[in-house]
Amino acid sequence: MNNKGETTIKFKPSQLLNLPAFLLGILLIPGLFLLDKLLKLYLPVDFVPDKFEPYILNLPVSLAVLFAGYLGYYMLKIYCIRYEISSEELRHYSGILHQKHEFIEHYRIKDFAVDRPLIYRLFGLGNLTVYTSDKTTPIFKMEAIKNPRKIYKTLRGLVEQNRREKHVFEVD
Repeated sequence: MNNKGETTIKFKPSQLLNLPAFLLGILLIPGLFLLDKLLKLYLPVDFVPDKFEPYILNLPVSLAVLFAGYLGYYMLKIYCIRYEISSEELRHYSGILHQKHEFIEHYRIKDFAVDRPLIYRLFGLGNLTVYTSDKTTPIFKMEAIKNPRKIYKTLRGLVEQNRREKHVFEVD
């Protein structure tokens, strides 16, 4: 087996987690083009003060920029998530400006669940849920990861090995 602390597996979640935002964009962008044309055609110029007219006419562009920022933030948020499995612990790194690092010792892991929704199966992805006796992270979810069953088997083997080495036995 590996030396203690040596990383055996590094992996990241898929951008498929942002599917609802992508679908919203597919619906929103044509709607913004339509809104732009409608505002330019039917804006009642007589009732709108001159100083507000440029803001109203630029509303679709402003909404598009706002949505692009929203989508960019969530894409960057998923991009900054990283998981590592070493011989001793499961590590989770996340955060853009405020980075968070979580560590779960293998001997604290109690159970696993692999979940593969249809849309994830189409892309070879799935969710791995880890149930632990850790006080800060009793349920740890890794969503939209590649080969969740392979990662489960590797992690389960490391958990069993770690428990034998540390002489830790689960008692409920």
